[in-house]
Amino acid sequence: MQLGKKIKALRESKGLNQTNLAKKTGLYPSQISSLENEAIAPFQDFNKYKLLAEVLDTDAQKLWRIGQQDRREWKAKEYIERAKILKPDLPVKEFCPIPILNEIPSDIPKFTEYKFPKGTSGEYFEFKVTDPNAFFLRVGGECMFPEIKKEDLLLIYPNEKIENGDIVLIKNNKDQKKVRRITFQPDQVILTADNLTRSVIVWKKKEDMPKMIGKVMKIIRKE
Repeated sequence: MQLGKKIKALRESKGLNQTNLAKKTGLYPSQISSLENEAIAPFQDFNKYKLLAEVLDTDAQKLWRIGQQDRREWKAKEYIERAKILKPDLPVKEFCPIPILNEIPSDIPKFTEYKFPKGTSGEYFEFKVTDPNAFFLRVGGECMFPEIKKEDLLLIYPNEKIENGDIVLIKNNKDQKKVRRITFQPDQVILTADNLTRSVIVWKKKEDMPKMIGKVMKIIRKE
């Protein structure tokens, strides 16, 4: 988590205390304090980063990128705490064999008593999950580099609520399948890659009929 440290360093370099910074930005002192002490998740609203950047004489985009990375770390910790996954003290019997897929499925896979549909998967990984339809996807590209690397395993929850900024598996009515960060708009979804060399994708809800396959809950690095 780097945003709080960055804001504190910039604030102190300007000779401001938390109350001064709050007044100049229109934020609450408690928000500044909680942000610096990592007591809350960083802001999602880009306008708040603009307010901070103007007062602290820094780049709003850079602050926002640091904040979004911290948000992902914050949310990952929340998921791990809530789902109690990957805890070393859990007995082995509480773990389940979760199938590893090598490509994004066209629909949510159904697994019954750990028997995988023919052609779906020949591998599995023992893991603690809370979604009965959970599966792993082995990454084959670099569209989400550097956060997600080729050959990483992504833990996918098909039944998890999806919000703006989440990394998702998604397909359209042309059977195009993507791993991207999603932003919802009234008549379309915007799909962005963390790899800045990749173009932004816009799928219209009526024309492209985007369908969610699942949400990325955890990244397991290739050793």
